Amino acid sequence: METAARRRGATLTDLIATLGIAGILLGMAVPRLSAARDGRAAAAARDAAAALIARARTLAVAQGTAAVIIDPAIAVVTVEAPAGSPAGDPLRLGDAFGVTLSVDQSAASVRLDFDALGTGRLVNRTIRFRRGQAEARLSLSSYGRPRRW
Repeated sequence: METAARRRGATLTDLIATLGIAGILLGMAVPRLSAARDGRAAAAARDAAAALIARARTLAVAQGTAAVIIDPAIAVVTVEAPAGSPAGDPLRLGDAFGVTLSVDQSAASVRLDFDALGTGRLVNRTIRFRRGQAEARLSLSSYGRPRRW
């Protein structure tokens, strides 16, 4: 006759089956979670670059001029103050978000100059922020207005 204490709990077979099912489900979820993380990182890098462009526009209105320089080779965005010196630390997107940048029309770098009215001077450009299979885009109009997509 079995006691009540021996009937409680799970058998070794039950535990192995449960761990096997959990392992299969985890194996199915990891690629999706990784893709979602890459998408969020690309979008966050794009949003950080757009915020820096907005900061440069505000700086131009306050001080008369400012420029944004985007170097896709090293994935860095820099804001220059009127004297030509950097206005704050450069934003290193590769280090901060793990993304790579590319610019349409094979531009080596993009320079967006703002005047005292906050109007930019640039030929339309689209910057692509990539991480893994994920991509986010930031289009800059000829007047320096960013459009996220």
